[in-house]
Amino acid sequence: MFTEMIKCEFKQLQKPLKLVSVTIAMMTVTVFLIVRLIFLISGIKSTSAIILWYIISGIVNLFCEFIYPVFTLLMYIYGGDVFYRSMYSTDTSSANKLILSKFIPMAIFQVAVRVEMFVAAALIMGEFDSIRYGYGYGISFSDIVNYSEFYFTEIHNGEAVTELLAFEVIIAKIVGIFATTLLLWLCVSIGKSFKKAGIAITMILFIVICILLLAESFTGHLVRQVIVGGIKDREGIQWSELDCHIYATASILKNAVLTVTYYLLSCRIVGAVLKRKS
Repeated sequence: MFTEMIKCEFKQLQKPLKLVSVTIAMMTVTVFLIVRLIFLISGIKSTSAIILWYIISGIVNLFCEFIYPVFTLLMYIYGGDVFYRSMYSTDTSSANKLILSKFIPMAIFQVAVRVEMFVAAALIMGEFDSIRYGYGYGISFSDIVNYSEFYFTEIHNGEAVTELLAFEVIIAKIVGIFATTLLLWLCVSIGKSFKKAGIAITMILFIVICILLLAESFTGHLVRQVIVGGIKDREGIQWSELDCHIYATASILKNAVLTVTYYLLSCRIVGAVLKRKS
């Protein structure tokens, strides 16, 4: 029964996932062809080609840093709509199964689209570098993070990201997606408890909580105090890189706690609703 519930949710998400994937692939290939054609015509070392390279790179970076967050918000709006329309559509008496059957497919969908987007960004930026500077082929795991919005907007310190930091950033982002998806479910479950203005309540709760969490700095400060306090020899430490590790670690810890908290609260609310229905 639980497996069938998950399969049903995956079927619902197949069409939008295919649409988004094809769109990202077409945009990536188009940029590849345009860049190759422009540099083939103008020449790699010409002044116009260098200026054009900076313009195109700037546009891609702006897209990654500003357009991507908007796209991410739209993804969560879509997820909230799916949750709201089909929240209690499955006939089950188990709150755990109901929540997980909705959460697992949606979390995988959210992660898959993010991966496609930052891999596309890495390939495009890698193509720029391979043409302009003669390197960039064989994009590594750290390059993918370094070239993507995931690195630019949160922990960028002007240095090349290391493999360890890249791994920490990806884990932090995945756990963050889990937490935000469960927060979305929690807000929808609260909104569903009201007969009127349920959608408005859901949206207000989700936005307000997200803003409050973005403004929260206690976790990062606490993690920094623990890590820095344990360092005896502080000479030769790369403080900017250490700050990046602290940020990623704090994000992982905070979102892991929030994921569990949202899940437990959702179980209480959904369980009470299912009990009344039965």
